[in-house]
Amino acid sequence: MPALMQQPRPEGCLKTREVFFSLALQAGVGAFLAHGYDFRVSYVAGRNVASGLSPYEGGLVEGVLAEGYGGHVQGIGETPLWPLYLGIAYVLSGGQIFLFNLVLKIPIILANILLAFTMLRLGRDGRYFLYNPFPLLVSVAWGKPDNIAALLAVTALTATSPLRSPLAAAASLMVKPLTVTVAPAYLARHRHSVVSIASAVVFSAALFILPFTALGWRLDTLLNGLSNWLKPAGGISPFNLVEAVYGFGYYTLPKGLEWVGLLAPASILFLAVLALLIPPKSLEGVFRLGLLSSSLFLSLRPWVSEQNLLIIHVFHILVCGKLPKTLWAIPLAFAAANLAIPQTLFLIRPSIINELYLLDNPIRLWLKFFLAATWLAALWTVIVRRRLWEWRV
Repeated sequence: MPALMQQPRPEGCLKTREVFFSLALQAGVGAFLAHGYDFRVSYVAGRNVASGLSPYEGGLVEGVLAEGYGGHVQGIGETPLWPLYLGIAYVLSGGQIFLFNLVLKIPIILANILLAFTMLRLGRDGRYFLYNPFPLLVSVAWGKPDNIAALLAVTALTATSPLRSPLAAAASLMVKPLTVTVAPAYLARHRHSVVSIASAVVFSAALFILPFTALGWRLDTLLNGLSNWLKPAGGISPFNLVEAVYGFGYYTLPKGLEWVGLLAPASILFLAVLALLIPPKSLEGVFRLGLLSSSLFLSLRPWVSEQNLLIIHVFHILVCGKLPKTLWAIPLAFAAANLAIPQTLFLIRPSIINELYLLDNPIRLWLKFFLAATWLAALWTVIVRRRLWEWRV
């Protein structure tokens, strides 16, 4: 019997009242909280889609939405499925800010519930996605779809249907491109099925291209911005050191170090080849490979947002049953030092952004660097000590 099934199941099942309590909690949090910067990006993306424009063009806002951040809003960074949903949310809400925010959060809330059920079905700690402050912060409070992409990635690895698995893989990539970190695990899982691998590629290409051709979005805007994926440095990455050294608002790799941005994608290619040559023997091995590839990718990437860590957390729970406290408590502390937590108050207190400028202090920047380094040390200590890098099991 695979090692995955030998681990003890958590006591008890998910009770109906637990689900309803979590739904009420998430709906309350989701309706009134939103990360100010990313909410504006989502709002403009939804407005653009509803108006027949590309969500990757960005736009201008005024009034309350311009407070603190200014009137210019950049284009969205997610792949087409998410901005398409934002367009639906904008239409359904009539552009009313709080209603748009709530509609935006519906699939995010449902993804947390489904992740909980999925983990419990596999004998894992599903309650982490119902009550833990970190996943609730970076998903339903923040308003980003990383948990949706993670759920679809897990579905792609566990589904047995020859259609459902590649569709889930493609949908995951088209919600959040960072789930490319799971590519080595997907290739290893379906290494004997060229059809499944080819289908995932074809579905991904179709889901990506169709909105651009059907809705007339300009592809050159997106292509011209691809280099921006390699240059930024910051977030919960030790490369946030550049801001501590060069000053507030410096989020770009220094000249001559641009090649560092290539290390993360190179690690995925390397592991994909290695996984095909030395494949895992069980589903647990596939999960371990997913944990290793996502951990390595996000350790090497110069820019990592707090919500990006959810993919690591999901695979760690799949492999170990539950997540060590350090692996969510340190990122939560980083979110506080990064002022991400108070920024979620933007909708109910727009002036919070101007007030946070008073906290710009070099000590806070060095604290962010320390917490990012501590997070990586904690992550790899767990992986090495528990030999979680061994996927041939």
